[in-house]
Amino acid sequence: MVFTAAQLKGKIKYFAKQKNLDARILLRIYMMERFLERITNSNYVDKIVIKGGVLITSMIGISLRSTMDIDTSIQEFKLSKQNVQAMIQEIINIDISDGVIFQIREFSEIMDNMEYPGLRVSIDAIIDEMKVPFKVDLSTGDAITPSAIEYKYRLMFEDRTILLKSYNIETILAEKLQTILSRGILNTRMRDFYDIHVLMSIYKDDIDKDIMKKSFSKTCSNRKTFYVMESGNLIIDKIVREKYLKNLWVLYQKKYEYAQPIDYETVMYSILVLFKIVEL
Repeated sequence: MVFTAAQLKGKIKYFAKQKNLDARILLRIYMMERFLERITNSNYVDKIVIKGGVLITSMIGISLRSTMDIDTSIQEFKLSKQNVQAMIQEIINIDISDGVIFQIREFSEIMDNMEYPGLRVSIDAIIDEMKVPFKVDLSTGDAITPSAIEYKYRLMFEDRTILLKSYNIETILAEKLQTILSRGILNTRMRDFYDIHVLMSIYKDDIDKDIMKKSFSKTCSNRKTFYVMESGNLIIDKIVREKYLKNLWVLYQKKYEYAQPIDYETVMYSILVLFKIVEL
């Protein structure tokens, strides 16, 4: 589907009003989808594994989650600035006749407490004179257990899907839970709390408990935080009682309307239920 800038703005404005969503976020998601579709048409489709917010937003719906960037794990690929630049340039040069062009702005190392080595690519997506920035994060060394899956990513404005490699549900939850437990009461990432609750609410019956245990164990081992498997109950108890985190959750609710109906105790119960699946 091809839009002019004016047509795209109009469609997004209408869609945002219908769904009570932020039009700026929808515009960014649309442009990120244009990049993702180029991945599916590239030589790197089996090497780039989507994860994080872009995957979770697709899994639970844009009414329940927003994302600003594309998080990926790279497999069978040497992660260097030179290699990544060549790969991204090859991807954005692919013509799929959608009227969008991409320009690389800059490369940087990821320094925001990333558990694995990573690079960040800042990209501008352009239609006519309209420019929309977003970032692509690429990491390596992730413990995907048992392996990446084929994921049908449903496009926002078209009745079709594109096929991408992605994390499985167990690896998503394992990394979220490990992050929460290892950071304990020092954690400020309320989106991890929210993600576990919503994913457990929607996908609880789809979780393979044996794979979940193995995934959590491998994630903890890979991140050298195996202790959380033994002391998780104590850590969760501290998190439940921590007033600072309760206040952070209230602030998260104020910022994101989709979190407003969910109280802190309900979120923590979902985290505890998940830990009971993986505890030793």
